[in-house]
This record gives sequence, structure tokens and C-alpha cells, in this order.
Amino acid sequence: MIDPLPLLETAGLRVTRPRVQIARLLFGDGQDRHVTAEQIYGQLSGHDAPIALATVYNTLGHFVNAGLLRPITARGSDATRFDTNTSSHHHFLNETTGELTDIPEGAIPLDLLPQPADGSEIVACELVIRTRSQ
Repeated sequence: MIDPLPLLETAGLRVTRPRVQIARLLFGDGQDRHVTAEQIYGQLSGHDAPIALATVYNTLGHFVNAGLLRPITARGSDATRFDTNTSSHHHFLNETTGELTDIPEGAIPLDLLPQPADGSEIVACELVIRTRSQ
């Protein structure tokens, strides 16, 4: 089990009860996951000290700003998902099940992308490939 206290402190975040609870849920087992704020809220609502949905959203925003999470918003998807894997990678989104799955880093070569017309530089590319169950 990963201790959330050093994680929060290293990220420069103040340690609060809601942040510890949410960090423990997201990072405690060391597994990568894609979750919505509502899913986290639902998992925490049965605890002795429940957390408001607004607090969950605010905490996730702080985690994103600190680099602990990556927001994934896919057009037509029901909600923003928060990815605990912050490395550069892409996703499959199954439109039938709503499941978001990682595509390993480097599996899609991006070195052939055209340069932007206005001369600016590409700083990130996040690809979501939509699938549908048969």
C-alpha cells in the first residue's frame, strides 16, 4: 500500500483529510486507473466522514495542477476522467461500455505529425480512439 502523505508533500500539496482519503483511493494500491469525480464520491460516501462532491472536484483539480493526475475529456463522453498514469500515452474509449483503456507509450508513432501552420510548436498530443463492442 502506498502512503499518500509523502506523495502529497512531494507534490507541494497541503495535507488535509479529504486529500489523504482521495489520494489513498487513487494511488494506494499502485494501480493505474481512470476515474470520474462521481465514482470517487460514490466510493467515499460510505465512510464515517463523507466528503462533498464539490470537495472531490476541487481536490482532483489540485491533483491535476500538481501533476499527480491527467484529465481525459473525450467528445461525447459523459464526464472527465482522471488518469493516474501521467506519462505520455493514448487511450481507447469503448463507446458501448464507457471503458477507457491505456495504449502503451510509443505504440503510436507521432513523429510524422505535420507542423502547425502558424509556426507554433506541438507541446502535447492526446489521442482517444473510439471503439464499439460487437
